[in-house]
Amino acid sequence: MSANDDTDSTTTPTSPLGVILLLIAQLFTGFQFIAEEKILSGYYLDPLLVVGLEGFWGCCYYAILLPIFQQVKCDGALCNDGYLENSTLAFQ
Repeated sequence: MSANDDTDSTTTPTSPLGVILLLIAQLFTGFQFIAEEKILSGYYLDPLLVVGLEGFWGCCYYAILLPIFQQVKCDGALCNDGYLENSTLAFQ
């Protein structure tokens, strides 16, 4: 490679977009933690119960959304074999 070669394989045009999305996600998560503390600060809740309920509801949401996502056809970068989600491929 010559010293004048401007190609850099580690930088893509979507890198700034990825950083911006990451920062937005961090701000959203921080806001969620602060709001949760403000709302629940007056109550005593057993920590294991709270974590268990959060996991339970997360599993329920995913059990509802997973069959739907397996039927959604797409052609973009998020697709696996033409569908938004492919559980068989994930287990392989």
